[in-house]
Amino acid sequence: MLSKYNIFLDDYKIMFNTLTGYAIRLTDEEIEKLKKGEVPEELKDIIEEGFSATFDEFLQKFKKEVLEPTLVLTYRCNFDCVYCFQKAFRNNSSVSDKVVRGFIKYVRTHANGRKVRVTYFGGEPLLELRRIKEISTQLSDLKYSFSIVTNGSLLTRHVFDELKSLGLTHVQITLDGPREVHDKRRYFVGGKGSYDIILKNLKEIQDEVNVVLRVNIDVNNLDSFRDLLRDLKQNGITKVRLDPHLVHDNVFRNEYWDYTFPKDEEGEILVKLWETAKDEGFEIPQDVFRLGLCVAHFDEDIVVDPFGNIYPCWAFTGNPLYVKGYLTEDGDVEIYEKLSGERALNLWKKCKDCPYMPLCLGGCRFFSVLNRKGYDGIDCRKKSYEAIMKLLKYFV
Repeated sequence: MLSKYNIFLDDYKIMFNTLTGYAIRLTDEEIEKLKKGEVPEELKDIIEEGFSATFDEFLQKFKKEVLEPTLVLTYRCNFDCVYCFQKAFRNNSSVSDKVVRGFIKYVRTHANGRKVRVTYFGGEPLLELRRIKEISTQLSDLKYSFSIVTNGSLLTRHVFDELKSLGLTHVQITLDGPREVHDKRRYFVGGKGSYDIILKNLKEIQDEVNVVLRVNIDVNNLDSFRDLLRDLKQNGITKVRLDPHLVHDNVFRNEYWDYTFPKDEEGEILVKLWETAKDEGFEIPQDVFRLGLCVAHFDEDIVVDPFGNIYPCWAFTGNPLYVKGYLTEDGDVEIYEKLSGERALNLWKKCKDCPYMPLCLGGCRFFSVLNRKGYDGIDCRKKSYEAIMKLLKYFV
C-alpha cells in the first residue's frame, strides 16, 4: 500500500516520502501509475521499503537511542543583540549548586546505557565555563558528549582545547553577515562589534569540531548573505554547516520584530538562501527535510534553566507561563500534563492526512503560541514545505 506521505515533484520526476526520507527518480509512466495507486513490478521492493509506511507504524517502532537534555547555565550575556528574545528577562543568574546536582543525578538515572549528549545554552553559556567543566568531569564515565550554543566570542583556542578534552563535539555559532552588517546586529554590551573575534575563533576550531554556523535572516540582512559566504571563503572557513534561520516574532516583543518576513514568503526565501549557499560552494544538509520531532516531543530530554524550571524547548525559556515542570536536587522531575511531550506529539492526528505532516507534526509549539493559537494549536507550514521540496533536485 502506498503511503499517504508520498510527494510527487513532477518538474523533476521525483517521488519523496516525508516520513522515511526516501526519494526516487521516476519515468513519466511510473509517476502516472503510482499516482493512480498502481505499483510497477520493478518498483515493488523499493516502494515497500521506503514509500508505504504509516505514521502509526513509525511511532510503534521508534526508540530514542540518545538522551539529549539541555541545561541553560545562565541568563547573563556579554552581547546585546538587537533581536534577542531574552532582553525582557536577562539577569545575572547563574545555575545553582542545587540545580547542577539535580541535573547530574537526572542524567545518571535516565541514561540507561545510552549515549548522552548534553547541550549547554544561555544567555552565553561560556560565562559559566567552570560549570561545564564540573558537569562534564562528573559525567565522563558515561557515553557522554556535549554541544554548546554560543555567540563564539569566548571560544578561544585555549578554551576550546579544554572543552574538547572533556567531550565537546558540536558548536553552534552565529554570524549575521559580513562585518559591516553583523556588527550592527550582534555586538558586545557597550556597543563594540564582535565579527572579527568570532571569525578568528572560527578559523582556529573549524577543523576539529562540528560547527553549525547560524545566520539569522530578516529584511535588513537578506541581501548580504552571499557576501558573508564569500567572506568566509576568503578566510578559509569552508567546513562549517550552514543554518540560515529566519528571524521570527517573539512573546517578548521589542521594536525589532517588525523586520520579520511574512509567513507565506518563508519557504521561497529559504530556497533562495540554500541555492545561494550551493552556488558559493557550501553544502545543503539533507536534514532540511528532517522529521519534525524535536525536544518538545520528548519529556526525558529536559530543558532546564538556572532555577530548575523545565521548559518545552529553548524558545520558551524564561517565560513563566510555559514552565513545563521542575527539576529537584535529587534529580526527580515533575512534568505538567498540559505541556507534556506526549500531548504535543499527539497533535499530529489533527493533520494526519496532510502529506507534509511528518515534517512538522502540526507545526512548532512556539510558533503556535506566537500566532495566538495556544500551545495545542496547529501552525501550518505546508506552503513553506512545498517550496523547500524544490531542493530535492540536488540530492536525487
